[in-house]
Amino acid sequence: MTDRTASTARTAEQTVRAQLDAFNAHDLGAFVATYAADAVIVGVAPEPLVGTEQIHSFYEPRLQNPALSCEIERTVLFGDRWVVAQEQVVNAGVATETIATFDVIDGLIRRASMLKA
Repeated sequence: MTDRTASTARTAEQTVRAQLDAFNAHDLGAFVATYAADAVIVGVAPEPLVGTEQIHSFYEPRLQNPALSCEIERTVLFGDRWVVAQEQVVNAGVATETIATFDVIDGLIRRASMLKA
């Protein structure tokens, strides 16, 4: 099975879970692989991150921080592609509540939006 075939077999919730697991494992390659090539992430940087190259560049130094983790407290699925997650992002023991929305198509995140409390 190819990586592309594996991603299309995942549900939206499974894709978001794979993204979270890769984030917590500090596995940059696996993290970026959950995003579509033209994905957009807003709310984590002053300007939107567009495409996997920008996502990789932004998250590379962050995922080198062993004190960084994320925990999903609950999720809600809308239709078969929208996941809204209540998260706790923890850095050096300090938690920040975040509401994250993910638009997942064919097993890849196309758009993610983060709203920090």
